[in-house]
Amino acid sequence: MALIGTIRKNGWILITLMTLALGGFILMEIIQNAQSYRSGDVNTMGKVGGSEIKRSDFDNYERYIYANSQNSPYAVRNSVWNYFVEKELVGSLSEELGLNVGTEELSDLQFGNNISPIIAERFKDANGQPNRATLSSIKAAIDGGEFTDPNNRLYWSIQEKEVQKMRLQSKIVSLVSKGIFTPAWQAEQAFRESNERASFLYTRIPFDKVTDDEAKVTDADYSAYLKENPKLYEQQEETRVIQYVSFDVFPTSEDSVSALKNIMDLASGLRGAANDTAFVLSNDGVIDPGYTQVSGLPSLVSDSLSRLPVGTVVGPFMDNGAWNLAKILDRKSVPDSVKARHILIRAEVPGAEATIDSLKGLLEQGKAKFDDLARANSNDPGSAANGGDLGFFPQGAMVPEFNEVCFFKAEKGKYYKVSTQFGWHLIEVTDKKFTSSAPAVKAAYLRRAIEPSRATQAEVREKAIQIIESCNTLEEMSKKVEALGIAMQTSAPLRSTDFQLGALGVNDEAREMVRWAFDKKARKGGISKEVFNFRDPSGGYFDSKYVIAGLQSIVPKGPATLETIKANPSASREVKNRKKAEILTSKLKGSTDMAAIAVTFGVTVDTAENITLLQAALPNGGPEPKVVGAAFSASASSAKGPIAGNTGVYFVQPLADRKPAQLPGDLTLFRRQAASTSTSTVRVGLINSLRKAAGVEDFRSRFY
Repeated sequence: MALIGTIRKNGWILITLMTLALGGFILMEIIQNAQSYRSGDVNTMGKVGGSEIKRSDFDNYERYIYANSQNSPYAVRNSVWNYFVEKELVGSLSEELGLNVGTEELSDLQFGNNISPIIAERFKDANGQPNRATLSSIKAAIDGGEFTDPNNRLYWSIQEKEVQKMRLQSKIVSLVSKGIFTPAWQAEQAFRESNERASFLYTRIPFDKVTDDEAKVTDADYSAYLKENPKLYEQQEETRVIQYVSFDVFPTSEDSVSALKNIMDLASGLRGAANDTAFVLSNDGVIDPGYTQVSGLPSLVSDSLSRLPVGTVVGPFMDNGAWNLAKILDRKSVPDSVKARHILIRAEVPGAEATIDSLKGLLEQGKAKFDDLARANSNDPGSAANGGDLGFFPQGAMVPEFNEVCFFKAEKGKYYKVSTQFGWHLIEVTDKKFTSSAPAVKAAYLRRAIEPSRATQAEVREKAIQIIESCNTLEEMSKKVEALGIAMQTSAPLRSTDFQLGALGVNDEAREMVRWAFDKKARKGGISKEVFNFRDPSGGYFDSKYVIAGLQSIVPKGPATLETIKANPSASREVKNRKKAEILTSKLKGSTDMAAIAVTFGVTVDTAENITLLQAALPNGGPEPKVVGAAFSASASSAKGPIAGNTGVYFVQPLADRKPAQLPGDLTLFRRQAASTSTSTVRVGLINSLRKAAGVEDFRSRFY
């Protein structure tokens, strides 16, 4: 009590201590951030040639341009990153070259006759063409000072920068492309590659005819390969390889019984529900938006749903890994297809609904004809020209609101208005087709998925925990896992910003594993002491697998070394295949009888017909440019080989001596083809070359 009294008398001391403690936490956070962000401040996502990409700009662009994207957030951020990098590169080079996009040119790209592909894609009508009415209204609002909404203004400002960047980039590509010249020999080569053909017999002895034990690869083999291909595995940025083990979580029989009990408890409530909709939705169920034909009902209960009285509850029954109940709400005959016509007034048109009401009144009063009104008023040019006629269409072909009116409500000769994502429609159904007299069913469904319980999840997770707690290195973990008969998985070389991890897919958990691998504390051969929890990919509220991981290798940025190519799966496989090719070539030296070779190695002699150098692929072997090239230079009198290809060692023998194709008198077409190929290469490679020269610094992994 005495202590409490002292504190009350000296409250300022307590306040001071709390302030100091809070300040200490803040200072510690600042120090940690300073250590984490040595190369840039906390708002810097990256640098391009000295220019910073700010996180605030990055986030604004993502928020406004990709607001409705259905793609993974990591894929979206990757697209946003590429946009900002290219924008800086293009802007810098354009400034050096004196290129710009003037005010009139920008206006033409947004509203004029040369609409930018960006504007054309985002503001298109039902026929995929630029929506001129919408663009005109936006231009009028901007010119009249009425384009005042802050969000709209920011969106349009961001979009203008996109349009400018694309236009400048096309100008740069055009400048470079104009310098491309195609000499006569290149045009002749383009003609021969496309028109000269060879037909030949070939046999392939695959590399797996030599065992790995026979083809022992040494450091000398790797060194020779590296000397021949010094740039092939040069790293533009550091990569790391993860090895991991996945423990999948499956529901037990007890989990199935629990789900069954849960659904059975709901059955009596569903039978006696005063309000089916309220009961079903409050218990996470669904109600059919329309009527379903028997063929579309759950197969186990389709017969019951089609013949039992309305109001009957059917089930429980198993369907798609869940226990289900179904209540029959109604039955009626539904057409398989309907013929309809409509008038569309787009939502952005002022007074759209009032216009539809007015047109509906004219029709109901007999003062106008539907087709005349459609031609004069409809904003759907595709059907307006035909008096609004849409022809016959099946159920589900139109958006849900339109579909519901046509198939479940409309009577022939009556007019209906409905609002959809495209605007307001006035609809008349003119014909219906029925291929079956059987009534369709409207039903309500309750579902309880058979999911692993918390106890089931905990049991599987404990197995993963026991392994990482008993191991300190990846080697130890591999031995433990091997003893359990579980296969270790190896990732492809990963970059710090990657978000996909093999069979684990694209998700937050895979991203966290990559972030762990690139943590400054991660060491080659070490393991994560954290179990990575992967949630159910179908949206269930449970963990579907637990993953433990180790860091197999680190390949630094820069030229490849003996150590890095040995750790690279692709390079290692290539060197191993080279070794096997040497062994097979040695065994086959002096052989020319393809039939005998095929019998010896248990393979076949195949035929390739009309193969071009441009194609350079075999019907039963994939791309093999060396083999096809050898076939073009071989004689029909004897087999040529052995030839080390991509997938094995080959012998080839032309069916006839090849005759060079007669060159045409005019090679203009092939000169253009060669120039077009070079231009395409410029389009693809120019930005990559600029990116490499600029020295891009990427700090995204600090944030995501």
